[in-house]
Amino acid sequence: MRTSILVGVWVYMMVAVVSEVEVFYAISSVSVVVTVVSILATSQAVAVVLFYMHLKDEPGSLRLFALIPLMFLSALLIAMIAALG
Repeated sequence: MRTSILVGVWVYMMVAVVSEVEVFYAISSVSVVVTVVSILATSQAVAVVLFYMHLKDEPGSLRLFALIPLMFLSALLIAMIAALG
């Protein structure tokens, strides 16, 4: 993989982190801050999985296997929310 792509992904991640900090300090609405930070964090996680873990070059069965932790995390989050109310 070309180094310029990896540097571009790294620059995007740094810009996203700075954007998260700016949103946290600039916006007073908690729901907007949580939404924006969640979207930026998710996009950073996807960038790490695709480019630094080289998942985009793997066969489809292995990419599907990478979804299992996401399903487990989703189940834990749903259980946590259900336990709150």
